[in-house]
Amino acid sequence: MSGTLFHTVEIDAERPLDVEFARGYGTVAAGTVTLLPFRRSLIDTLRLSDAGYVDEAGQPYPPLLADAFAIDRRLDLSPASPSVRESWGAITLANPDGRFDALIRDRVIDRMPVRIRAGFKSRDTARQIDLDPASAALVPIFSGLGSSWQPDRLTVQIALREVSGWLDEVIMPVGSYAGSGRFGGDANVKGRSMPRLRGTALNLTPVLIDAVNLVYQISDGPGSVSALYEGGFAGGITYAGAVADLYGAAPAPGTWQMQSSSGGLFVRLGTKPVYAITVDATGDFPSGAAPRTVLPLLRQMLIEDLTMPAQWLAGSWEDTRQAGWYWDGSQAVTGRQIFNTWLSGLGIRLVPSHEGTLSPLRLQMPGTVPDRVLTADQVTALSGLALDSGLSPPPYRWRIGYAHNQTVQQGGNALHPRITAERQSYVLQEDRVAAWYLPSIKLRYRQPSDLPVIPTALINEGDAQSAANSHGDLWGAERRLWSLTLPRSVAGGIDLGQALRLDLPAPGLRGGVTGLVIGEQIRSAEASVTLTVLV
Repeated sequence: MSGTLFHTVEIDAERPLDVEFARGYGTVAAGTVTLLPFRRSLIDTLRLSDAGYVDEAGQPYPPLLADAFAIDRRLDLSPASPSVRESWGAITLANPDGRFDALIRDRVIDRMPVRIRAGFKSRDTARQIDLDPASAALVPIFSGLGSSWQPDRLTVQIALREVSGWLDEVIMPVGSYAGSGRFGGDANVKGRSMPRLRGTALNLTPVLIDAVNLVYQISDGPGSVSALYEGGFAGGITYAGAVADLYGAAPAPGTWQMQSSSGGLFVRLGTKPVYAITVDATGDFPSGAAPRTVLPLLRQMLIEDLTMPAQWLAGSWEDTRQAGWYWDGSQAVTGRQIFNTWLSGLGIRLVPSHEGTLSPLRLQMPGTVPDRVLTADQVTALSGLALDSGLSPPPYRWRIGYAHNQTVQQGGNALHPRITAERQSYVLQEDRVAAWYLPSIKLRYRQPSDLPVIPTALINEGDAQSAANSHGDLWGAERRLWSLTLPRSVAGGIDLGQALRLDLPAPGLRGGVTGLVIGEQIRSAEASVTLTVLV
């Protein structure tokens, strides 16, 4: 494609409105005052360009981008930290006449959508002018979020981040105990955050919210308790059934009762325990959603617990692997930590697209030959890159934790004297382990990599073994990273997570080899794109 390269930028800016009172004439009694139960705002879209552009509908994009911008995106290959590495870059707006002063004062752009597209102006040689293409011909190169205005004397800068950047500063919102008694907690837990259970978790420690009546809270939503242990022993305190109100009547001595509702999951004991109380339990969402497998659990948490817009999540989220995790409320938990908890050790990444969505991607070499083939005629520069630490030389074994023990207990007098040997072995360790092992790697390399046990949210051994085998299949062979520079006209349509076929004059690439795009660099002043490909 020939012509003059240009970019358009669209920035959604929010203008918060004061909460108003409205009288409900015709719907309720005259004079009734209702407070609007939601945040009110108006969204304006700021449109601009680096070279000026007018679309077919006559919408102008004035040339107010002051400097060239750069966008860098990369998937993290580290198996224990499956985050999308934060993209970085910024756009700078020219503001010599103060035209953006009112916007800076009145509009909020932090975590608001920013969209960047690229196109080429064709040359009308007869009239010696550049012609703007139709908007449908523009290619998206970034859709993400903006940060707050950073004004200077003559310019305004806006830092950019992927939509996954939403998770970096979001603290999982949870209720706290008022210390008002009953389910509001006693003075011992006043001000403490409530616990939260999603999916199935084992040997978790519930929060004692009423020390007098021996009431414990497990989660902020409904659920069920499959076993209650005292000092690791399940037979000492017997189950007396589920009730609608734990405070209606005290359980009989030596028994425990359960209450489950949208207000939370609670248990009450009939006798003060001698040893620590732990439970195996399953928690649902306050909304009633009850996923049990990894990706549906993560998706529901992103939407319901972390308030991420559902339209940002694309692709298939189907999964069959049973999972769960428990947060006891003792520490603040960020969205990024939750993200890593669910995907740690599974070889799955949430891949950001140019359109601004996140989709699950399993890190593996494609099983079929990709349609897109890159040759020396298209690649203008090629160089090798170093793999992430721990992956080169390849690991000779992968150890994946499962059935995570949420409460590692001390042995000896801290455990019930009737605890079984098998149970005692379990409560003293964090994880059971499934392993993949390839002796030939140890024979080939003098010092192969050996990663520690990677904990996961998985419950079943078979799922953990499958995850370990997947890592072995991918990293049991020696992998390499290549940096490829392509013209914009060739790179159009290539995104993170896409499979490519490389046939290039370099070791391991001659004759063609399949690779996976894991990184991208875009410089607005350059008519080329640099990709990072794993082969």
